[in-house]
Amino acid sequence: ELCVRQMLKELSVNRGLKEKDTIHAVDFMDDGSPIELSLTIDRKDCTAHFDFTGTGPEVYGNWNAPRAVTTSAILYCLRCLVDKDIPLNEGCLKPVSITLPDGTLLSPSEDAAVVGGNVLTSQRITD
Repeated sequence: ELCVRQMLKELSVNRGLKEKDTIHAVDFMDDGSPIELSLTIDRKDCTAHFDFTGTGPEVYGNWNAPRAVTTSAILYCLRCLVDKDIPLNEGCLKPVSITLPDGTLLSPSEDAAVVGGNVLTSQRITD
């Protein structure tokens, strides 16, 4: 947990962000479906909020990703950014909150087909 909090603080400073600031990114699946992210880093609290509002609706096909895939992709990115070898642990996600609107590509309905692991959708999230 402490390593992730320190990394968030350093990332915020190194990128010239305000004490609490938001950066935006959007990437697209091959069919044009957007994956949109607003990342808010609060340097005072050493926290981050990943907001995927604006991501496209669930699709007919197996590109939809259950919440666990998105959470795993975020965890992977956080661990890559930490400048130390740390074990995989739940503490890495303590300073993080995630918004995944229901009915989207990243939080599909229970009737939607979904991916089961490290496929194109999770790669787009990490991008």
